[in-house]
Amino acid sequence: MKKEKKPNMAKQKIIENYERQKQQYLEAGYEERQETISIVRANVMAFVTAGPFVVLGLILWFCIRPLSKEGNFVLGNQAVCFLVLFLVCIFVHELLHGVGWVFWTQNKWKSIYLGMMWEYLTPYCHCKEPLGPGQYLVGGLAPFAVLGIGMYLAALVSSSILLLSLSLFNILAAGGDTTIACMLFRYLKYDKCCYILDHPTDCGFVAFVKQN
Repeated sequence: MKKEKKPNMAKQKIIENYERQKQQYLEAGYEERQETISIVRANVMAFVTAGPFVVLGLILWFCIRPLSKEGNFVLGNQAVCFLVLFLVCIFVHELLHGVGWVFWTQNKWKSIYLGMMWEYLTPYCHCKEPLGPGQYLVGGLAPFAVLGIGMYLAALVSSSILLLSLSLFNILAAGGDTTIACMLFRYLKYDKCCYILDHPTDCGFVAFVKQN
């Protein structure tokens, strides 16, 4: 007899919180618009939305920092260091989402949930409160800005190949975020008559737009 899987209580609370807020917006005359994407499609779109930044970064690097005799690749002990630091960046990535969102929430860190998708061995960050499109965008792109662009600028200043490699991989790792950002841009024009709720189970968000 197959053993039943125990429900994830934290996940259940997130779903219940979402359903409660969703009902409130629908009763207040808001239109619900689902904006989600599968994990597989998000990984593919990462190369479309974040890939060009990686290519541009490499072109800029080789224009400013030409190839040295040692080469511009992570080798030997640096490869081990790169792997360890990149694994750390995976968790920092999700924490930065929280930092970007918590500034706009009423209940601060009580409204931010950091969890783990064990089936994918991937951490994730969820915001329990509704945010404006611009506010949601800030938290969504925080890892891209800090771990990607910020670390890339640090690499240029320090001429560090390790930082360069980390920055480019972090830019690509934020490909799902840049994809969702592209989906979010259309809602920026609604300003005060639109609220964004982090989707409780899928990759993406739900927009509630005030009807005429």
